[in-house]
Amino acid sequence: MDSAETVDTFDPRRRGLSPLAATARRHATRLVAIGLLTAVSVFAAIRDPGLLSPTGGLPPTAGVSPTAGVSTAVAGVGDPTFLVRLELGVLTGTLTAGVSLVALAGCDPAVDLRAASGWLAVAAAGFLVGTVAARQFAPGLTDLLVEWGRVAADSRQSALELELFFPVAVGGGAAVAPLLLGLRRAGALSRRLAGTTRGLSLLCLVAFAACFSPPDSTTFALYAAPPAVGLGVAVAWVEFG
Repeated sequence: MDSAETVDTFDPRRRGLSPLAATARRHATRLVAIGLLTAVSVFAAIRDPGLLSPTGGLPPTAGVSPTAGVSTAVAGVGDPTFLVRLELGVLTGTLTAGVSLVALAGCDPAVDLRAASGWLAVAAAGFLVGTVAARQFAPGLTDLLVEWGRVAADSRQSALELELFFPVAVGGGAAVAPLLLGLRRAGALSRRLAGTTRGLSLLCLVAFAACFSPPDSTTFALYAAPPAVGLGVAVAWVEFG
């Protein structure tokens, strides 16, 4: 099918698909390929994820330098560096596929992304500003969680996950509301952000928190809270705005 075909052509039985969902279904193979290619490229390119974190992924402890013991060598599958590289690849691939989905949805005559350009720009700016700001506080948060006994002081994987992915959670939280409102304004989502949209959004934020946070309920809540607040703002804006 041509990418410019309408939702009615793709979904003649009117199964309730929004234009965005119809686009995802129609281009599922392409989106999966884009995500996988990006994930593999990022995984191969980033040999030491500690170079991307403020402290090299080692929480400061008494008498220990934040960068002590950091090695650029890549170990086997069980090595924390390997696991964080894999997480980085998956996250980047998913975000790239998501951006591609929005671009493909813009080819549908029922969708007008130009009408939502302001909202989408705010979403991009919110993600960037939120991520950069949270990155400044991530090392301090890691120290606090170590002090509380929520994160092991010698766990490089947990420190890297907090310093690399918690800022993404905050940036995502800042971007969720304008992104959903923009896609709604463009006609890509239902006008009322129906139950399916809310349910999928909640599923995505829970999956993100579960996959990219250290195995602790406190860090899970810290990851899930910003996107959940953003989703709540979007729903409240639609329902009561």
